[in-house]
Amino acid sequence: MSPYQFTSVLVAVDGSEGAAKALDCALSICEAVHARLTALAVEGKLPAYAASVGEVDEVKHEKDQFFKRVLEQAEGQARARGVQIETDLIAGHAAEVITHYAKAHGHDLIVVGHRGHFLGDYLLGSTADRVTHHAHCPVIVVR
Repeated sequence: MSPYQFTSVLVAVDGSEGAAKALDCALSICEAVHARLTALAVEGKLPAYAASVGEVDEVKHEKDQFFKRVLEQAEGQARARGVQIETDLIAGHAAEVITHYAKAHGHDLIVVGHRGHFLGDYLLGSTADRVTHHAHCPVIVVR
């Protein structure tokens, strides 16, 4: 029996081209092996430079609406391909949230895009790189 019989796949989505490719790859894997899929969006920190609480609330609302659309699109693509999907939105540091979420929810494969929307991907090393180093399970990085 192969140790790689994937039953629960986690894909990170953030609205970027890389995340769209990762979602397509994850959907293909789930179709082939009849695995369930979770699309996870990670909402980064709110700006520390806002002049008022109202500005922070406005940015939070805009981020929430953006990620809601991203997750709804993922759900639509999964339904169109006959893949069972759950979605979740969590605030925090992307790589940390992705790896902890995968382990806590029993995912046996993580799929991420090579580059996302995070500025840190360009300055500090990519989220994908950190996920591959800290994940408890196999990780596919999609280009």
